[in-house]
Amino acid sequence: MDRCISRRACADRLSFRLYKEEDSKIIQGKYIWTELLCPNVASTEKKTCTDCLTKLPKHKYQANSKCDHGTIGGPYPTDSKLYGSPFYLKQIKEGWKISEADETRAKEAQLSVNSMVKKTKITTSPIETTISTPTIVLKKPRKKAVKKAAAEITTVTAIPEHAIQSEPRFVEEMTVPLKIHDVVIVKVKKIKCQGKEYYFDSMSGKVYAVLETGVGPYKGRYNPEEELLNTSYPDSDAD
Repeated sequence: MDRCISRRACADRLSFRLYKEEDSKIIQGKYIWTELLCPNVASTEKKTCTDCLTKLPKHKYQANSKCDHGTIGGPYPTDSKLYGSPFYLKQIKEGWKISEADETRAKEAQLSVNSMVKKTKITTSPIETTISTPTIVLKKPRKKAVKKAAAEITTVTAIPEHAIQSEPRFVEEMTVPLKIHDVVIVKVKKIKCQGKEYYFDSMSGKVYAVLETGVGPYKGRYNPEEELLNTSYPDSDAD
């Protein structure tokens, strides 16, 4: 599965302003945003997710998925106010300046997304024996097979953050006969949205419930830029 390669803008609270020095005074200029790689999985031939498929010209909010910032490695559209965009370069040409700290942060963001877009494949493999972060093992969607006399068992194991150990270990359940389906390994981290805690998979944008025993069921899609949870979004890994 490919990662969406759409370029997005950071949250508004993380943007910064250009400035000028006139008569020993600092004058605040336009806001500039740093860039991010869309966290969703691509679902179209254009290698973008459904959220990034439609862009609206002159969109009011830079951090919204509908604002056009182009794709990673491609040119910056005229509507974009990202660091390095035509809008930004025009401001610099007109005499506005960027602080050293803001420019360092903006350049690091560019390097980060360009590095991430080179790793757009989600690894699929049997159950891992080394666990370094909370992990969910999900059954890969498959066509329903003809019923057989022997029962089939799919192991679904979630390891909460507090149970992580430094030494590798096996996680398995033994029932005879045992048949392990193809699985997808994803990494999650805890987030807080609308006063509740969830486990968040930044690669797919999916969130899962937090249970005392570990990772709970799928709850929807989370947009980190807008800090919103869409509970009506279906689970693509469901049968």
